[in-house]
Amino acid sequence: MIRSVRIVGSGLIGTSIGLCMKAAGATVEVVDLDINNAKLAQDLIKSSSIAQPELIVVAVPISANQEMVIQLLNANPNSIVCDLASVKSDLLLKVKELSDQSANFISLHPMAGREVSGAENARADLFKGRAWIAISDESMSEKAREIGTDLVAMCGSTLYWMSSLEHDQTVAKISHLPQILSSLLAGSLHDISSDNLNLSGQGLRDLTRLANSDSKLWSEIFLTNREVISPLLDEIINDLQSLKSSLNKNDKQVFEFMEKGNRGKNKIPGKHGEKARDYSYLPIVIDDKPGELARIFNECANISVNIEDLSIEHSPGQETGLITLALSDADCVKLSAHLGNLGFKVHQGKNR
Repeated sequence: MIRSVRIVGSGLIGTSIGLCMKAAGATVEVVDLDINNAKLAQDLIKSSSIAQPELIVVAVPISANQEMVIQLLNANPNSIVCDLASVKSDLLLKVKELSDQSANFISLHPMAGREVSGAENARADLFKGRAWIAISDESMSEKAREIGTDLVAMCGSTLYWMSSLEHDQTVAKISHLPQILSSLLAGSLHDISSDNLNLSGQGLRDLTRLANSDSKLWSEIFLTNREVISPLLDEIINDLQSLKSSLNKNDKQVFEFMEKGNRGKNKIPGKHGEKARDYSYLPIVIDDKPGELARIFNECANISVNIEDLSIEHSPGQETGLITLALSDADCVKLSAHLGNLGFKVHQGKNR
């Protein structure tokens, strides 16, 4: 177990790690060049001054990451240093070239975040059940490996090892492309009137949720990983050109386009990286008034039913809304009967 950690950077990720480590029993120090940001994070975490921490976590923007890692390694030969950057290209090579303490370095990437930034949005449970990637390196010391493994465990996460190249290729597809496509779609909405946008349903909100992410942060990520992202964009452009051609020809390839998407969606694992599970989906119609959702959630707690996921469909001016709960088969049967007996408007559950 890690006893002391210094976090350099008081943004969403750094502060959330601080909250996790504090809750796990470690002494935590937060530092940041921005005094106001640092003060908020320090107050949230109850930061303490540490002379020689076991671990130093670098949680700075990607443009400052490499320089900060090397500086801290050279200045703290008795500490393990880790970074959290979302692009790893050439980082290990530069560290080995510019620091004789490279054995004390472990490069990590927590696969978690939010579309909002800053210490004010930090959460102690941000990483619970989530994946972290560690970059394999033969020169890494056993101590660095152990400290990195302990950090991930203390954050309630699961650790996966891969090379820096595999990391950058993987996150480009599962993280960077979704952000690009979300921002692209949201950017196309500027010529639609507010009245017409009022007609949009949950699908548009789901697809554009990421578009609210930090522009400066993501611009740096895209530019740093451009050599991997660029060919993926070529593939997307080719697919869109093929779809356009199929639409103009009115041929069956449009169906195959949709089927390919269905097959890809089915490959995505379930919650926390587990194998995708088949859930029962229970539709419940509720009145559009305060407290209705809370009543359902309270009843779930009363009979020990676990909600795996949920969706809400509601349009402006509509007096009712539809909440659909994803449940295990047994919980679906139990909750349906329970809510029905209480007078809720429960409809037949379905498997998808």
